[in-house]
Amino acid sequence: MAVLIGMSTSIKGQKHELVQEETFVGRNPQNHIVIDDHSVSGRHCSILRDERKYTLVDLGSTNGTRLNGESIIKARLRPKDIIQAGGIEFMFDGQDVELPDTAPQDTARIEVSSEPSSVPPSFHTASPFGTRRDSRKPWAILTFILIALVLIALVYFVKKIFGS
Repeated sequence: MAVLIGMSTSIKGQKHELVQEETFVGRNPQNHIVIDDHSVSGRHCSILRDERKYTLVDLGSTNGTRLNGESIIKARLRPKDIIQAGGIEFMFDGQDVELPDTAPQDTARIEVSSEPSSVPPSFHTASPFGTRRDSRKPWAILTFILIALVLIALVYFVKKIFGS
């Protein structure tokens, strides 16, 4: 049997078995899975079950439905997929879930770890736009020049008024 496991803080660890042919997710109490969060629509999305195949469907939600970070309207689910309804995340899992025929075998999968995550080495590569310059120095020079001009103008007008 497939399940949705709460990943976000407000629902962390909650498990919802997907026993209906269509399981509705949203803020309204009539849904099978009720999420009390302002980023979730009244009837946000649904999960269709066809024997051992599961499909995620966005129901025209305001903040959209994402699967593994990609916005979707309709998509087949695989174990360990991350579903995001508004700002709430679930992990889809199940031992008997049939995988889609067209699923690429070499795609990166999301791994859930209880350890703190670290920044991937690819984040430390150089920018294609070159190195970042410190933009404070030109502003400091410009500020100094403007202050000097104001002081010179002040001295000029003081001499003009009091006549030396």
